[in-house]
Amino acid sequence: MQRIISVEGVGDVVVSKRHNCVQIRLTVHPEKGLQMSIPFRVSYADAERFIFSHRDWIAETMKAQQQKGARRKFTPQSHFTCRSTTLRFEPTDNQKRILYAKVNNFVVTVFYNPQLVDFELDTVQNFIKKVLLASMRKEAESILYPRVNEISQKTGLKFRKVSIGTAHTRWGTCSSRDEIILSCRLLLLPDYLIDFIILHELCHIAHKNHGAKFHALLDKLSDGMEDKYDKELKSWNGRILPAESSSHFGSQS
Repeated sequence: MQRIISVEGVGDVVVSKRHNCVQIRLTVHPEKGLQMSIPFRVSYADAERFIFSHRDWIAETMKAQQQKGARRKFTPQSHFTCRSTTLRFEPTDNQKRILYAKVNNFVVTVFYNPQLVDFELDTVQNFIKKVLLASMRKEAESILYPRVNEISQKTGLKFRKVSIGTAHTRWGTCSSRDEIILSCRLLLLPDYLIDFIILHELCHIAHKNHGAKFHALLDKLSDGMEDKYDKELKSWNGRILPAESSSHFGSQS
């Protein structure tokens, strides 16, 4: 269940009631805005009061994220590399197509008219990210499909179908029909964490929840590294950002 609550001085907050939520969780997401998860026993009125009581913290957090985001926007001087996917910019004097892109062998070339394109605009930033994600999704198919098959055969956990998406909030999911979806943003991670997430989803073939049996199986198949890898994953995110140097491989918090 989900509802959007508008709070004066804060704005719109997407509030979701979740069965597996045991306490109120409020998140200021840099791209999705204000997100809140609450247990089913908590009313929307209580959620609104909670948001209002934390409005100063929300304002400070949003301001800090905006300042950080301003430093992490793509410009013609930006670099981005994820596996084979790389980014380059080419100026053009085209008056009709002031911003467009071409992808060749995972090299994303963004053509832009320097006189007419404002890189501060969200529409420009989102366009660049969208093209990069399209290239990463294509590349992920060539990397993740064989890796899932290999790990499936090794563990004996047989899936029905695997597909590649672009989700930001989850690295992967496994449906009740044993269909696995992996985000192309996995390519931002080192190989051993990719394998761990694949193992996580394959373990849902045997156990559909996150109970003790699920964790015991995942820990066994990951050679006792489940806790370590879970903690390490929390320091990574799937955001598509320009590199702070001449190379980029993944985004850590």
